[in-house]
Amino acid sequence: MLIPFLAALTLVVAQAPATTSSAKPLTVLLAPTDVARGTPRYLIGTAQEHVAEQLKARGLEVIRVEDVTRTLPKKKRAAMMRCNRTQPSCIASLGTAAKTDVVMVTEVGPYLNAYKAGVRVYTAHDGAPLVEQSVPGVTEDQVLDALTKSLDVVVPRTLRVLRPEPVAPPPTVVVQPPTVTPGDKQPGTAGVSPGVEPPTRVDLSDSPKVETPGRRKWAWVPAAGGVVLAGVGTVFLVQSRSKFTDLDQNEFQTLAEADAARDSGKRSQTIGVVGIGVGAAAVVTGALMYFLPSKQTSVQPSVTLTPQGGGLSVAGTWQ
Repeated sequence: MLIPFLAALTLVVAQAPATTSSAKPLTVLLAPTDVARGTPRYLIGTAQEHVAEQLKARGLEVIRVEDVTRTLPKKKRAAMMRCNRTQPSCIASLGTAAKTDVVMVTEVGPYLNAYKAGVRVYTAHDGAPLVEQSVPGVTEDQVLDALTKSLDVVVPRTLRVLRPEPVAPPPTVVVQPPTVTPGDKQPGTAGVSPGVEPPTRVDLSDSPKVETPGRRKWAWVPAAGGVVLAGVGTVFLVQSRSKFTDLDQNEFQTLAEADAARDSGKRSQTIGVVGIGVGAAAVVTGALMYFLPSKQTSVQPSVTLTPQGGGLSVAGTWQ
């Protein structure tokens, strides 16, 4: 009893695990603005607390400038707190002391009859500006909302620059070979050895007929020769016509001159008729070589000459 052949092809696609960021979270040194004139102190403190909570909620590690300056000597702490936070040297000194990735300055200042609220981000190692966003013309009640909107723009841009997402590797495809039980007979095609594909049957009855390119390639030769011969024949016919006109108008003084002109005219007429006839046959032959199909084609042009003129005939068969 033959056991049915069982073949299983299993494609196991290794899916990437859930994206868990193994990179160290972005560290931010949060510093207040150095322009506090015209802004209530409580509003600056509230803005700092709001920005710190928003950054923590977004997965960033926040370090306050007070925590950094508290451990410094009094003179150095005073100099650092009084430095201009729009200067790269001041930002770099704060970032070096805090050992963070970026320095973020919270900006809340007077703007016309309202406030301008936003944040500025600098790289900590050199104090270079990275990104900034602010909302001008907000009331005191709208300051926190303006800071949140600014963080919605600033934080993603900062993360794209300093914490770019890693590129996921392509899925791995594992192909399991067919399982064959010992003693089972594998199905195959009669007359074909195992492991050898059977020959493909080709029907030659409908195979396309390839036309020989050489015939069209040389079709111009008889056509060009025929044009030349027809031109030469036309010249001789014109000459014979001129001789006939001279004889008709009795332009010759002696009979011998008239006989010579007559013979020359007949000779030119014969050459002209032959040239035109052969040339026309050659042109027709070239055209037939170019346009007619090559399968079982038989074309035979012929020229008939008589003392009174000539004729051209073409006979042929094709399928």
